[in-house]
Amino acid sequence: MIKEHYDAVKALMPAGLTVYRGSVPGTPTYPYAVLWGDLGEESSGGPDGDSLQDVPDVLSLRPRITYAGLTFDSVLIVARNVRAALNRKVPVVAGWRPGKLRQAPLMDVQTDTSVTLTGGAAPVFAVDEFSLVSTKL
Repeated sequence: MIKEHYDAVKALMPAGLTVYRGSVPGTPTYPYAVLWGDLGEESSGGPDGDSLQDVPDVLSLRPRITYAGLTFDSVLIVARNVRAALNRKVPVVAGWRPGKLRQAPLMDVQTDTSVTLTGGAAPVFAVDEFSLVSTKL
């Protein structure tokens, strides 16, 4: 169920943008976005947060998106486009009723000093987190 939710978030990403899942290849294509995040918390519903059968039927996830580019402006453009595609949108997951994705900034735009590009430049990146709560049908 976790993978299916990440697949659904990826399906909402803007067309034409290079999107990696979980990790980045050794020679990425800039600009890009990386979809990653936590494994979520499974719980069971009901008014007290627990069902009679104690069967997990609620999944709370925090997908994260890292935006990377060669310049500050390219990261801003990628973030703008991804936010427009994801924020307050509802992913489609078979057998589940996801709520709206809610965007929050996680890391401001920074220079990635661990990477040196041809010519000695370093790329820049930023990270957003999108909260998602999904209920099993």
